[in-house]
This record gives sequence, structure tokens and C-alpha cells, in this order.
Amino acid sequence: MKVRDIMTEPPLTCTPETSLAVAARLMRDADYGTLPVIDSHGQLAGIVTDRDICLALAGTNRNALHVSVHEVMTRKVFSALENDDVRSALATMKGARVRRLPVRDEFGRLKGMLSIEDIVVRGLEGDGIAADEVVAALRAMYARGRTAVETAPAPNELTPG
Repeated sequence: MKVRDIMTEPPLTCTPETSLAVAARLMRDADYGTLPVIDSHGQLAGIVTDRDICLALAGTNRNALHVSVHEVMTRKVFSALENDDVRSALATMKGARVRRLPVRDEFGRLKGMLSIEDIVVRGLEGDGIAADEVVAALRAMYARGRTAVETAPAPNELTPG
């Protein structure tokens, strides 16, 4: 099974100059959590997520209308080719620990998006992916190491010392 057989198309995109307010609105209206960022030549320039937007705005006093996508987007983007085998794309997702891949043609133009949901809904059919392969990929994507979290005292809480 090829990526082109199950990817979502056409992809919803934005440009590096799009404001975070507009990007967030596009995501909300389409119920997407990720937007590929396309340059003036139609090439994939980056990717921005709803999390990127939230964290960027939480760390600034700037209005979302005055912050551009290029300021917060991820420039190193993992992607798949439309003629790639779905197993290969799933291996990329697993290795990169991402749930969505932009799909390009051989010239680098964005053709669609492949999500883990696309693989679950349409990739388990026929000669597609086996359920245990999807489960293994999901386990790898969501594996978390133990981290020490230090909490700040509540505003009314006294600290010793």
C-alpha cells in the first residue's frame, strides 16, 4: 500500500508570513493540529503545530496577530514521498516520534498529509499495515522517560528558610 492511497489531500497550509492568529483559526476551523508551512515556490519550509502556537504565545506579551509563523515553526520536517510504502512512512513516524507527515512529490511539492489516524482508519485494510505494527509505532511515539518535575510554591505558600 502506498502513502498516496491513504493520505489526506489537499493539504491545508500556511506561509511563513501567516500570523499565529490566522494559523490558529485555520487549525480550529479544519479541526487540525498541524499546518505545513509552504514557501513562495510551493516547497515545504516547515511545520507549525497548535502546541507551537500555544507555547510561543505563553512566552510573550505580543499579540498573536503580530507574531509570524516563521518565528515558531519547526524547520526540520520529517516527510514522506507519495510513492513511499506505508510501512516506510510508519517507520519514519516511529523513529521521529511524530504523528503526522507532510507528503511530497518527487519535485518536493506538498501533495497531502499522512497522519497516524489515516493509517489506523485506512491503512489496516487489505495489504496495508498490521494492527501490531501500528501499536508498536504508537508505543515508541508515546514512550516517556522519567523526569524530575520541580513545582513552584503556591503564591500564598511560605517556603522554609
